[in-house]
Amino acid sequence: MNMLVTTSSLIFPLITVPYVSRVLSTGGTGHVAFAQSVASYFSLVALLGVTYYGVRVCAQVRDNRAQLSRTVFELIIILAGSTTLVTIAYIVCLLTVPKLYDQYALFALFGISIWLASFGVEWFYQALEQYEYIAVRSVCFKLLALILMLIFVRQRNDYIIYGLIVVIAGYGSNILNLLRLRKFIDFKYCNNLNISRHFKPMLWFTIASISSGMYIQVDIVMLGFLGTTDMVGIYQLVSKIKSVLVTAVNSVGNVMLPRLSYYQAQREHNKAYELIAKNMNFVMVFGSAIIAILIILADPIVWLLGGPDFIASAVPLRFVGVAVMCSAMNIVLANYMISKGMEKSWAIVNAIGLLLAVISNLLLIPLLGVVGSSISISLCELIMLAMRSFVCRSFLKGIMKLIDPIRIFASTIVAGTGTLLVLRLLHTSYWTPILWLAIGGIVFILLDGLMLIICREEFTMQMLNQILSKHHPSSIKK
Repeated sequence: MNMLVTTSSLIFPLITVPYVSRVLSTGGTGHVAFAQSVASYFSLVALLGVTYYGVRVCAQVRDNRAQLSRTVFELIIILAGSTTLVTIAYIVCLLTVPKLYDQYALFALFGISIWLASFGVEWFYQALEQYEYIAVRSVCFKLLALILMLIFVRQRNDYIIYGLIVVIAGYGSNILNLLRLRKFIDFKYCNNLNISRHFKPMLWFTIASISSGMYIQVDIVMLGFLGTTDMVGIYQLVSKIKSVLVTAVNSVGNVMLPRLSYYQAQREHNKAYELIAKNMNFVMVFGSAIIAILIILADPIVWLLGGPDFIASAVPLRFVGVAVMCSAMNIVLANYMISKGMEKSWAIVNAIGLLLAVISNLLLIPLLGVVGSSISISLCELIMLAMRSFVCRSFLKGIMKLIDPIRIFASTIVAGTGTLLVLRLLHTSYWTPILWLAIGGIVFILLDGLMLIICREEFTMQMLNQILSKHHPSSIKK
């Protein structure tokens, strides 16, 4: 089900990004990206880390309807208070900061998303592993947004309408979440609530969540203040591609936290370790492939998704591949740390990462512009991965025999080198970007898959055996 959500997250931008980029150009897309990033900062503060904390505490009591109901009511009350205060601060900033007031209507529109994000209770459905509902709802609202976009976004000054559609696509389905909540919890348990019991354990979740969320958006926000709207427009294409790829690579990791939390509560540690090891192999296989593909095929990717106005996005796109894989690996380790109750260490690493991101962007954006933002995000993700690996070193040492980094990266290097040679031999001036991308992508996938099989990489062999066993069960050996 989560792969269905991921697939829709991949297909939706493939349709909307080329269309919107060509209609709104760098200016319109830059305005929307900046407003969305600023609003997301306030939303992070309003959520107080409940995005992660809510998944863990609800997963731990999901078999007890009374405790689950009380927990949900307590968290919603906390969110109501924090969101009210954050909204007041957002309105004050909107009226006093010139950069925000210049696009008052757009920023006011994204202010609605703060409330929709706070009361979407997405964490509740993830804790109960309601992935079928999440998938169907997500796909339906993406289709609705696509239809609205094709009908109403027709010229360059339609960027405010595009902003409204972005809010509908991202947060409109949260209204359904609230309406459906009564199916799983009972209002008769809303008495004798103990809200204060959440304050102490939520502290580190709040610090970690705010730091992590701000870190993800810091490149666009700082580019908006230090650079121009056109620079934000050029970089937002890179950022969207990176976000989509991180979502795709982490499609398994996104559903891992509730199951990990459940395993830890049941003291089934071996199952938890096997789950994490499989996820790490998955991330390394697909993450390393993405690094190679972005380096080799950045030009046709940018041309197809952005058009001629976004050609300058190709160079920074080549630098964000490292960020894609490291970000997904960071999420895997973060899920382990959360499930093990190591939220303090998780929060400290996230806070350091945010500080590093701010410093590196301050240094690199004035010097290198958009390229500086992409180098900064990859460098910071790599450093954060090193810090998380150090914190989790004893755990990683225990699962080292279950992961296969050397074979994975060696296969990627061989496949990438082979693809470059094939493209150089075959490429002519008559190739269109679509043909260039198709041939390069197919050659790389075939070479990488072949090398992984030859090397007998663990994850690839497991997947191959599962596929073959469905057709020839008697021919598969353990």
